Amino acid sequence: MRWLALLAALIGFAGQTPAARYAMQVLIGTPPHPVVSGEIWMIANRWGAYPAVLAATIKDGRLEPLEPIQFPNYWKQAFSYKVLVAVSSTPTEPPQAAYHDFGYETVGRPGYLKTFPVLYLSPRLAPQQLGRNWREALDEIGRHGGGILILPPPERRTIRLEYPDGRPLAGRYVRVSLYGSRRNHCGVVVGIDLGGFKTNSRGQISVVATHSALAISASGGYFGESKGGPAGTTFTAESAVTVGGEPHITLERLWSLPKYRYAITARSAGGGRVTLRRVEACENVDGCGAGCGPLYTPPRAISSGTVRFRSQDLREMRSITLVDTAGQKRTLTQAEMRQLLTRHLVRVVW
Repeated sequence: MRWLALLAALIGFAGQTPAARYAMQVLIGTPPHPVVSGEIWMIANRWGAYPAVLAATIKDGRLEPLEPIQFPNYWKQAFSYKVLVAVSSTPTEPPQAAYHDFGYETVGRPGYLKTFPVLYLSPRLAPQQLGRNWREALDEIGRHGGGILILPPPERRTIRLEYPDGRPLAGRYVRVSLYGSRRNHCGVVVGIDLGGFKTNSRGQISVVATHSALAISASGGYFGESKGGPAGTTFTAESAVTVGGEPHITLERLWSLPKYRYAITARSAGGGRVTLRRVEACENVDGCGAGCGPLYTPPRAISSGTVRFRSQDLREMRSITLVDTAGQKRTLTQAEMRQLLTRHLVRVVW
């Protein structure tokens, strides 16, 4: 009789839908209790495009996969994939669509997630399986096994921003998001926005979030330091720092550069004065936007041929160009740049 019962069980399993075969309980908190409602999305990290496809829904603690999942034609062009789990302690409306062109945003939450207060974003999945192995990412998000997924609740995470010498970055506006990707033409971080905060006198902010990786974007950005350039050291403007899931994090960065007074004197080959109209410069960055532009434009043309101005450390610039009143340009040589960046003054022959 035992084999008849086993046969009946096998027949029953074979008759189940694919979704029923993969059904599991989804719990959250301590002690664990069923998630009332939720959704699981796969996001493809393509070059500048991040489509999202619905993989499963959660209702009254039961995960219900969507089978078969409909993938867009360009889905396989991704560098990697991520799994987004969105949950709520109250009932939510069914998803209006199973696909969205853009799973992330740069500012504000994507519209399809606005009803979910708790969000988890997995580490990257390798591209080989095209994200179809999304269930493996659940092991990184919570405790997964035995047909049960237990999600850790959000916790208060503190982030301290300070300079390399230990000074706090006080009073700075900071935007925090779940980190998605920065594989795009501009290198801009995209993800799931968690809001804006202002650092206190100790340079700290606190945000209630899950243990997913975060992107921290302070107003004004920060500067990366590297060896090279005409002065031996270069600074490059950066926009965001990515961090892991630790509850307490300290970020040491050059949040600003010191300012100096600079003087550039231009003379013709015969020793005559050159009337200068403005100074232009190009930054040590090859992203989007205006990497080159006016550095200093005096109220009127300078007939003395010497332009004086105050600016933050010019080692963030890869080139500096003088423009005379006729619109002709003279770019400083590497030797002239070295003198200007180290001594803060230089004399050039036009």
